Amino acid sequence: MSGMAASGLAVGDAAFDSLPPCGYPLFGSEMDSQRAFAVEDDFTAWLFNESSVASSSSVAYPSWTGVIPSHLDAARLQSQLGISETAYGALSGGAIADRSPSAARSSDPGPPRSIMSEDKLQELVGLMATRFNEAAHPAVANRKEAFLEGDMTNDDHILSLRMVRTYLEAFWFYFHPQLPILHRPAFVADQAPNLLLLAVIAIGASTLDRVHGPDVMETVSELANFIVWHLRWEVFMDAEFQAPTKLWVFQALLLIEIHEKMYSTRSLHERAHIHHDTTLALMRRGSLFIGCSADSSQPSRGSDVLGSNMTLDSGSDESWTNWIKAEATRRVVFAALVLDSAHAAMFGQHPKMAAHELRLPLPCDEALWSATSAAEVVRVRSSLQANGGTPVIMFLDALKETLEGRRVRTDAFGIHIVMSGLLSVLWYMKQRESQRSCPLDIPGSRHHRRSALLRAFDNWRRDHGDVLGRDASPALGCEYRARRPPGKGGFMETRGVLHGLAQMASRVDILECQSFADAVQRAGRSRDGSAAVEKMAERWIVEASAREAAFYALKFLCECLLTGASAADDDDDDNDEVYSGREDYSLNRPWVMYMAALIVWCYGFAVDGPIALPPTLMTAAEQRRDMMEFLQRMRGLQSPHDLQAMQRRNRCLGLLMILRDGFVNTRWELLTEAANVLGSCIAQLRG
Repeated sequence: MSGMAASGLAVGDAAFDSLPPCGYPLFGSEMDSQRAFAVEDDFTAWLFNESSVASSSSVAYPSWTGVIPSHLDAARLQSQLGISETAYGALSGGAIADRSPSAARSSDPGPPRSIMSEDKLQELVGLMATRFNEAAHPAVANRKEAFLEGDMTNDDHILSLRMVRTYLEAFWFYFHPQLPILHRPAFVADQAPNLLLLAVIAIGASTLDRVHGPDVMETVSELANFIVWHLRWEVFMDAEFQAPTKLWVFQALLLIEIHEKMYSTRSLHERAHIHHDTTLALMRRGSLFIGCSADSSQPSRGSDVLGSNMTLDSGSDESWTNWIKAEATRRVVFAALVLDSAHAAMFGQHPKMAAHELRLPLPCDEALWSATSAAEVVRVRSSLQANGGTPVIMFLDALKETLEGRRVRTDAFGIHIVMSGLLSVLWYMKQRESQRSCPLDIPGSRHHRRSALLRAFDNWRRDHGDVLGRDASPALGCEYRARRPPGKGGFMETRGVLHGLAQMASRVDILECQSFADAVQRAGRSRDGSAAVEKMAERWIVEASAREAAFYALKFLCECLLTGASAADDDDDDNDEVYSGREDYSLNRPWVMYMAALIVWCYGFAVDGPIALPPTLMTAAEQRRDMMEFLQRMRGLQSPHDLQAMQRRNRCLGLLMILRDGFVNTRWELLTEAANVLGSCIAQLRG
């Protein structure tokens, strides 16, 4: 690869195709698999500074900046995007910076781009009326008639122009700050591809604010499921669903996957898991992992870039449009990594992306991504440089610096990506350990690498706190407050959620916790159940990892719930829920809270058994007081070792009841299933 970079070899050249594959999964000969494992081993040795380890393949990692064609090569970037030297200096410099709060403030995108015309709405309604057909499922057909009937000029109709605009606004306010893959200043609803726009509408409908009332929220949630049920197939059948795949296709597929996995039914969740590989295959086919821009073989047109309405008469505007496309392409690749690694931890799924596959720089600063014109990009870039801007940093170099305890200078989304990369490394280390008799074939490396990763999680939290303008502190920054509107604080909450998820998932598998809960409920009536009980109650519970998992789960729950419960007490409103999964707009927090509660129950039940004299806790106030007493007592833990001397570790009845009730009747079916699991755990604690 060093030779490739030196010779200017580009993706698509014949010599490039002869390089050994390094993607995952690989299907083929045993030699192909061995070659891929050799690449992973070399990458891992480079990442953990194990230079003494002999390389097992011809691919080495001396310096990613010298190996990978990237935006670090100014001449190459200028040539690829056709940007003049003046425009290039405005776009490439200071893309990532150590910013002051004033410089970091995102630009106001001006008039709301979510405003959509009546003509565009009629296009969408006509598409649903003519193409969203499912003869084999009468229930789906009945829902279609119910959604499309009535007077759509009435503002209260769920497909009225007023309501659809509301869905678009909800997408930008509740969801976009958590995963900014669309370029909001250049997104115009009337000019966006219809299928991408429907994906945005579906997510916006699923995050509708509670001010609209539970009945409207429920109906709108069903509308979103109906749209997404058909939308994936429509994208698959679209003429632009082929190589070179258009950027909007990748964006639509990611939004569809997020809705299917995180907002909808169990069947759609499973479908998303199956088709996750399809999206990754398209990205690999288009060489997006190593820096190619989506639709790179086609001339750049304003209509191809997120529905941009920008005029391209001047060179600077065209350069900005090309830059938007290149940056948005990187963001969809990194978003795929974020989903892949997080869902592997949350749902026990096998990851399908490897960190060493991504030869890309981290995304640009949010202030640049929010700029509304090429001229504003120049102004923002100058401001960033004046406040200590730093050069572009490659994703893999960012992982290495985090592992070595050095601060990575990037914005909140970049830090989110770094954690996803660390989780990806963790999963592949586990996989390689399970495939070899000697862990990673390197004596003594298992403990060293695991310890380095765990330290990196804390380094990452420190960096995230610095980026968001807060000192590194014991607080995770993930507290839930029922009356606090989400939106701009989304990344602050994401920081704590991801840190808690990483610390828990590195020590226990959620599937093992669920199997233990199921086995306890069935009281060992099957051989599989007995094996699950033996594994958790006899082997896992005596390991240090059990105390560590419980410790981080308790810390996470304390941070999430104690603040919210205290706020509810201050308001003196017994009707105010301590936690509501329906009204928690954080993408991952509801499921991570369920995971943490399950770990706390597994540890407490395994070491102390059922509660000797369980309290009745008939009212919400009693459940809240019981939860507060338990969490306040556990908040005093200073280390996992302290759990050994702690009494009444199984007294989490009120906590489980609060979360069970908070998960019931949500818009996400998996949370309803989680409520049922917690209900079973409550019954076991009662004996």
